[in-house]
Amino acid sequence: MKRYNVALVGLLFATALFAQTDQSTISESRVQPLAAMGTQVFPQAIELQGFEYVVPELIIGGEWTTTIKLTNRGRTAIPPTNVLFIDNNGNPLLATFQTSSGNTVTDSGFSFSLSIGGIIEIPFTGTSTVRFGYATVACNANGCGTPGLYGEATLRNRNPTRPADFESVFPLEAPATLQYMLFDGRAGFTTVLYLVNSSPSSQTVTLDVFDNRNNILRTVPIPMGRQTSQILSLHGDLAPETVGIQGTLRIRSAGPSVFVTVTGLRINPLNSFTPIRAFVPSN
Repeated sequence: MKRYNVALVGLLFATALFAQTDQSTISESRVQPLAAMGTQVFPQAIELQGFEYVVPELIIGGEWTTTIKLTNRGRTAIPPTNVLFIDNNGNPLLATFQTSSGNTVTDSGFSFSLSIGGIIEIPFTGTSTVRFGYATVACNANGCGTPGLYGEATLRNRNPTRPADFESVFPLEAPATLQYMLFDGRAGFTTVLYLVNSSPSSQTVTLDVFDNRNNILRTVPIPMGRQTSQILSLHGDLAPETVGIQGTLRIRSAGPSVFVTVTGLRINPLNSFTPIRAFVPSN
């Protein structure tokens, strides 16, 4: 089974690097590189946090860029908290971004604090090399979980042959053991999946493909290393029989204590795209 890397997906989308920033951040809200903290941090087990804490689509370089926005809608200020960048192989991802002071730095993450109602924006810049992975919010001095935190990532793609950029907004996602996602392969539309194994151990994620009558068409095992991510084409490689039909995907992790984050892109025949979110069953 073929695995898609982000360079191939970039060719599929046909798109360019661009980043903007708004410096209207609240004075009590700050973002700075991890190096400024003078400490070394490591990813925490996502399942300990219990909130939506994964930025699932962090793509930088070539025709791509990402901007992360965070806001505090809670009742108390959020103390200094680390955000870590992890590449698709599960290693720290060095990335260049702008802090709230306007400085451009390169680091494998940043530390932020947010006053009540505060907003921070972290725009990334890249090189000609396309890299991808994800970002995860680590524990702070008060433990795991940050009530009131909301965030989203804007994934932007620019190509000089087009009159406008393509972009999509992805909210912070919650890792889960069982999720569902709708797909639609009609009228030339395609689906690209973005899977993140934020667990500290390797696992095999199982993808069950159902048609619109709930008939199972195929079951696909997807091996994933610890803290790795993958970009996969549903219609092109995972399940070619989904071309021309609509249905549902069931995404299962390897066990009750192992988690996976799922999101995706729905791509039209002109190569513009929109985000697809998975949903967690209520029972």
